Parts: sequence; structure tokens; C-alpha cells
Amino acid sequence: MRRQIGTAVATLIWIAAFLSAADTPTTTGPHWEISGDLTEACTCAVPCTCNFGEGPSPKHYCWSMFGLSIDKGHYGDVNLDGLHLVAAHGKKSAVWYIDNQASPQQATALKTIAGKIMSAHKYQIHYETAHITQEVGEKGNKLQVDGRGGFEADYITGLDGKTPVVVDNNTTWNIAKSIKGKTKEWQYHDSYGNRFNFSATNSNQGKYDWTDQSEHYF
Repeated sequence: MRRQIGTAVATLIWIAAFLSAADTPTTTGPHWEISGDLTEACTCAVPCTCNFGEGPSPKHYCWSMFGLSIDKGHYGDVNLDGLHLVAAHGKKSAVWYIDNQASPQQATALKTIAGKIMSAHKYQIHYETAHITQEVGEKGNKLQVDGRGGFEADYITGLDGKTPVVVDNNTTWNIAKSIKGKTKEWQYHDSYGNRFNFSATNSNQGKYDWTDQSEHYF
């Protein structure tokens, strides 16, 4: 009889623990969302064949540098409006640059978001803090990281000679529309062995809206 009571009590305890665990939400951190302008250049010729489901061209690799202006954003209750993130990746590694205008709390949030964005890619990732300049104009874009370099690009205009060429739903970047551009110059170096010196390569410009629930970023 005592054994039956003991077994019944143990069963009730297990059921209670199971129900408690089932009611506990699974989460990896606060909900976040960032949206704004994505400004990017890569080492492929225009147009980057990676954006159309093909491999890199004309080289066997596609290295890139991209900036995210955060027009609206938050990480939990941490406001991220007006800040920037920049990433550069090459043969050696990937480097994220955290906006030096961010407070310590904001910088921690940006670093966490950057890690999530890059998590699907097998890069060795480094983080630095830097002053970031990102400009989006009617005819071109520009991205600079103080002390490291950056690029400037002109948009490619269509047959009318004034309207930029826009690609919908490209296969690389999670943006609805990407304005196609061509770099005028692109020079970048870091402490981890990456060094870029290119011109007349591909550029993308578009609006992004990403969250911790986004299936893909790039």
C-alpha cells in the first residue's frame, strides 16, 4: 500500500513539473526589431550573380561590406533609433562595427543582434566600435567606417536615363526591392587580414525590416 501511495505521489509530482515546463515560454532573449536602409557592396561584377541564385562572378568568392541604418529599432525595452551597424567579411573573417554613438546598453544590444544576423554563416566573427557614416542619396550611396575605409557607389539607371534599376525579391538579401549600383571606389582593411581595393563592383541599396523571428537576413 505504501509503495502504491509513493508511486502515485511521484507520478503527480512528475505531471506537475511537466505542466509547469509546458507553460514556460522558450526564449533566447528579448524580442527585437530593426528597420531602415541597407547599403552594400560586394566583390562581384554588376549585377552580382549571387543575387540571382548563381555562384559568384567573375571571381570564385563574394566578399561584402554592408551597413544598416536603424531608423526604427529596439531590443526589448532598449531603444535603438538612429544607430548603425556595419559588417565586412572576406577570406579571413567577418568584422562587425558597433556604432560608437551607442550607450553601453545599446552597444550590448547591437552586438547581440549582429551575432544573430550572422549566425547562419560560418565566419570567425570579431567586434569593434567605430564612427559610421552611411549616406543614401537619389543617385548613389556611401558607407564609411572611420579608420577602416568603405565605398561609394552610383546607382545604375535604366533606359530612361534617370530612374535606377530595381530588382524585386533577390535571392541573397532579405529586402523586398534592391536598387542596383556600381562602386566608384572601395577600399577597406582591418586587423584580421582582410583588405579590399576594388572599383566597378556590385552595390545594393534597399529597405530592410528584420526581427529575431526573421527566417533569413542574407
